[in-house]
This record gives sequence, structure tokens and C-alpha cells, in this order.
Amino acid sequence: MYVSNRMTESPETVTPNTTARTTLDIMHQKGYSNIPVVENGVLAGIIAKEDIITQYFCGEQGCSFLEDTLVKDLMTVHSVTVRKNDYLEKAVFLLKEKDISALPVLDTDDKLVGIITRTDIFDAFADTLGVDNDGTRIYMLIPDFVGQIAKIVNIVKHHGISIDAISVFDSKLVHAKQMVMKVNAKDTDALVMELKHAGIDVRDVGHY
Repeated sequence: MYVSNRMTESPETVTPNTTARTTLDIMHQKGYSNIPVVENGVLAGIIAKEDIITQYFCGEQGCSFLEDTLVKDLMTVHSVTVRKNDYLEKAVFLLKEKDISALPVLDTDDKLVGIITRTDIFDAFADTLGVDNDGTRIYMLIPDFVGQIAKIVNIVKHHGISIDAISVFDSKLVHAKQMVMKVNAKDTDALVMELKHAGIDVRDVGHY
């Protein structure tokens, strides 16, 4: 999956000379937490809602908002970016590695074409698990050996059931992986029984 499959295209932008108040208003209207900053058609940085919140000043007279502060005084310059044709895994790595919540997305000409956020990554993960699809989730612990997933897929095929999603995770156990398989069927008793007979450690079955 590419970044372009999950990014928000043509995102709202501000300039370095946009005020904090205007930027915050745009964030509230659009439901954004981050907005790319563009100057003369070139990405200049990114500003987050947290950056703007710092403009609340509290003193003896209470709290006030320094709303005339300019974006250029608050934004992150030289922000981390990804390309629209980068794999989604790269975006996940950068968001985690840099501990940030959004990445501007550029095309091959360094033009801003989108933005991808942690929420976009979460939605992609939910799709990978088939969360929004009706059917049955089968949670298994499988040996970390060649051919195990193929064996499971062949068993499912034998029962004439379609697989909507498969995800494999580290189990923290030696030579074992966690596998979550979402199938497009409600009646899976015979399938689960054959999986168990084939030596697959089925830990849980849930219907959605």
C-alpha cells in the first residue's frame, strides 16, 4: 500500500505570515490537528495545534490568547516528509521514529500533494484487520515455519470461504507468531475444527 492510498489530498494550507488565530480557526472548521505551511508554492514547514496552544498566556489578569502571533514563529521548519509513492510502512516508521503526528506528502517535483496522519495509519490498520467487514475473526498462534500460512489458506479454500484480511504479529514466543484472519462467513465451526485437526492453535473465534 502506498502513502497516496491513505493521505488527505490537496490539504488546506497556511502561509508563514498567517496569524495563530486564523490558523486555529481553520483547524476547528476542518477538523485538522496539523496544517502544512506553504510559501510561494513551496513547503516551508508544518504547524500543529499544540504549537498554537502555547500562545495562551496566563497571568494575574487571567488567561489570554496571543492571537496575532504569526505561523512562522511557531511552525516546525524543515519538517519530515514522505513521497506519495512511498510505501505506507515508511510513513509509519517516520511517525513513530520522530514522534510526530503528521507528515506532509510531496510528489516527485517536491510539490505538496497531501498530508498523512496517525489517524490515517490507524484507519489503514483497521482495514487490514477487516474491522468494518461482517464475518468471523479467527485468532491463532502459528509456528514460525515455512508453509504455515499456505496451509491455513488451503484449508479455508477447501471450505469455500473467502478471506477478507490476514494480519501476522510477533507473539513474544520463540518460533511462534500471532495470526488474525477475518473470513467472510458466520458459520465457521467446521473450518475451525479442521484448523485444529491440522495442528493450528486456534485461540479465539469472534463473530462481527
